[in-house]
Amino acid sequence: MAAWLYSSLIIYHCCFMKRGSRMKAVVFALSLLLGAHGSARAQEGGADERLARILERAGEGVERYQKGLFRIAFTEVLRNEELRKDMTPKTTKEFVYDSVVVRENLSEQEDDYYPKTVRRLKTVDGKPAKEPAVTEGFMANVTALGFLLQKSRKLFNFTLDGEESLGGRNAYRIRTQRPGQGEPRAEWEGMRFQVFAPTEYIFWVDAESFDVLQVETHLIAPFEFDSPHVFNAGPLGRFGPTRRLKYAREDTTIRFRRVQFKDPEQVLLVPDSAEWLTVIEGAKHPRLRTTLRCADYRRFRADVKVIEEPEK
Repeated sequence: MAAWLYSSLIIYHCCFMKRGSRMKAVVFALSLLLGAHGSARAQEGGADERLARILERAGEGVERYQKGLFRIAFTEVLRNEELRKDMTPKTTKEFVYDSVVVRENLSEQEDDYYPKTVRRLKTVDGKPAKEPAVTEGFMANVTALGFLLQKSRKLFNFTLDGEESLGGRNAYRIRTQRPGQGEPRAEWEGMRFQVFAPTEYIFWVDAESFDVLQVETHLIAPFEFDSPHVFNAGPLGRFGPTRRLKYAREDTTIRFRRVQFKDPEQVLLVPDSAEWLTVIEGAKHPRLRTTLRCADYRRFRADVKVIEEPEK
């Protein structure tokens, strides 16, 4: 842009020169302009190559990260908060889980799998859980880096924003979106719904180790949708009117750190903490925040199998 402005100014001043000098100056200005464009293309190509190298190294790190999670046990502290309009907690509920990550094969192909968290509830608001059942976790953080794997990167557009310090580490800040997501929508199943909406990812890659240090996701733009007809209980049960809801905000922040393990000696990248903030105007609980802390990482040397009870 600076080269373009500089060349334009030269052409502007040529208008006040003699004819012969003016032609020479115009040719000189155009050569500068064409040279600047060629230089810009070269710089852009170099930036693309640099970004490709960073993504390749980060993708290799994600493969190691996911494989390293298997047979690792840890403690999850999950807190759900309903928020007031000023975003202060209105109600809070805290759950503590013993958790382990297991490999879930999607097919017989070697690389067709994903890490799944299996958790056993220990306490609720500091009291022993009445039903410490084994469940699958919604743990978005253990699979949140899947978009950086080689098989997934082609689905996204990446932009290198630059370098900055994060947690005392020099890191690359990268922005990405998945094109072709279409218009935002909500799909209902009973009184539950799942949202599909364009989302922007921002993540930081350690400039030395190429570990992913943090991932953020943000809803690109708010959108509105209707709820299904609500069934009102009573002696003459009936369906009530739909409600107009506005999905106003969806922010996620996930942080990672390195942990030293023994038997064998090994340093692994693991989830550290996460936060989800959702604002849906018009909903019964319009403002919700969930925070997650992971601690007490250790080796796990037993097999885990989840058996689903048949529906009665």
